[in-house]
Amino acid sequence: MSTRITNPEAVARALTFFKWAAITAGVAMFILIAEMVLKYGFDNDVLAWWSPVHGLIFMVLVAATTNLGFKVGWPLTRIGLILLGSCIPFVAFIIEQRVAREIEPRIADKVMTA
Repeated sequence: MSTRITNPEAVARALTFFKWAAITAGVAMFILIAEMVLKYGFDNDVLAWWSPVHGLIFMVLVAATTNLGFKVGWPLTRIGLILLGSCIPFVAFIIEQRVAREIEPRIADKVMTA
């Protein structure tokens, strides 16, 4: 299912960007949840500005996931499932760790054999 990594440095940079984006999007999800609780539970719009910011952060995650996916040879369905899973609270953190555990050894193997 996975293809050979031809440029381990580029994949390492893409993985770092993905990890940063996934963690940031996961934290942003919790701020969005707080915004929704405040807005609909307490009629308080103090975080009303956060929703568009969260959307931009998620778009960065989409770009980071797609970039990494193309560099390591994931099918579009895998990229889509990762992004879909990232819409569920806590799951972005789990996905980030699983992806890192999958890709980091492939990068290390490629660097060691080069």
